[in-house]
Amino acid sequence: MKQSALLLLILVLSVFSFTATQAQQSAVLEKYIRAGLDNNLALQQQNLDLRKAQEAIRQSKSLFYPTLQFNANYTRATGGRRIEFPVGDLMNPVFANLNQLNELVQPGSPDYPTNIENVNEQFLPDDFHETKLSFAYPLFNSDLKYNRQIKEHLYESKAAQTEAYKHELRYRITEAYLQYLQALEAEKIWLNSKTVLTELRRFNESLVKNNVATKDVVATADYELSKADNEIFKLQSAQNTARAYFNFLINNDLQSEVEIDTALLHAAVSEYQPGELVRGALSGRQEFNALRAGQAAAETAVRLHDDNRKIPDFYLGGEAGFQGFGYKFNGEQSYALARIGMTYDLFDAGLRKSKTQEARLEAEKIRSQYREVEQQIALEVTQAWNNFQAAQNTFKTAQTGLSAAESTYKIVNNKYRASQALLIEYLDAQNRVTTARMQALLAWSEVLLQEAALKKAAGR
Repeated sequence: MKQSALLLLILVLSVFSFTATQAQQSAVLEKYIRAGLDNNLALQQQNLDLRKAQEAIRQSKSLFYPTLQFNANYTRATGGRRIEFPVGDLMNPVFANLNQLNELVQPGSPDYPTNIENVNEQFLPDDFHETKLSFAYPLFNSDLKYNRQIKEHLYESKAAQTEAYKHELRYRITEAYLQYLQALEAEKIWLNSKTVLTELRRFNESLVKNNVATKDVVATADYELSKADNEIFKLQSAQNTARAYFNFLINNDLQSEVEIDTALLHAAVSEYQPGELVRGALSGRQEFNALRAGQAAAETAVRLHDDNRKIPDFYLGGEAGFQGFGYKFNGEQSYALARIGMTYDLFDAGLRKSKTQEARLEAEKIRSQYREVEQQIALEVTQAWNNFQAAQNTFKTAQTGLSAAESTYKIVNNKYRASQALLIEYLDAQNRVTTARMQALLAWSEVLLQEAALKKAAGR
């Protein structure tokens, strides 16, 4: 019993010994992080948005080139509105009188027609076709240039946001993995406690058989064992939840087994300088790249609307084809036209001026956001640093408490076996050891979690 307690003490102290050396890297965790970056559903959606931004750039570039379209249509119609004009009733009597006058003045001269029919034509064209090729080319349009630049800036912003999410995802996977390992280690502590309590029960049974103690000591040991079993059950439930969340992050089946690397939980941490961390965060966080790209897009929009107020647009176009009644392709139905044009709004009630001012305000808003994010990230790094320092101090306190609890337990255990201590004293010492081990485990896990949070805040 003494040897097992001593070995357990040495194991716990070696596991939770604190040094300031470089933290170990886990190949297992890195493998899971790569899997998460490849398979995480939220990140896949971010990548799809990034690809959409790429396609928007391609679309903006295509607007610089001429377009050629082929259009063909054929119309059959009946009914609808009609136009009626009595041209025959008006002109036939006039032409008849002219024919009589011409016969008197110049016999044998050609006669004017006197059988003109009245016009009764429907508006909808019947048996009509139009088949043509259309050509259009923007000779100069400032919107096209600025639109392409805006799309490029928006792509840069989206790419930076995607990188920022990857950084966040790495932290979340690391955090979930550490929490899962924490639950596993906590279960080991309670299993060790259960082993000690089982041995206590056997020892108490021997005391009862030898009439040294009454049966209540066995019942008390059974109760302590049931409490240990309950803690183990709760920890196993926590493990299942932690494993499911971890698999969710890497897009695995929620019940998939997770490869364990307990060395990661026992790794040491690094030394950090808060000023250096803040400077690194302000220069390396992807959020700043996203804001800078967004600000560039807003400033480009200012130039776009400002040029619209000053510079007209020029275009070139034309079409050629066949048009007429009856689906025929002959010289009578062929046609061609070309056009060159300019568009410029002479009066828009201040619309373009307002759009320019709106774009300036958006650019100013983003500049204000940039300054705010600088302060937020500096605050985030400072808070993470303070939390990391507090976690280290808490762990040192937990180490001291663990050493004291183990020493007390050794003394009380020897006294109890020599019938010099009460059972309640022994159970109190045992509970103190278990509690101290759990506190040490949780304290060191918190150190590692706070270190991961500090790296995330610093953009590392």
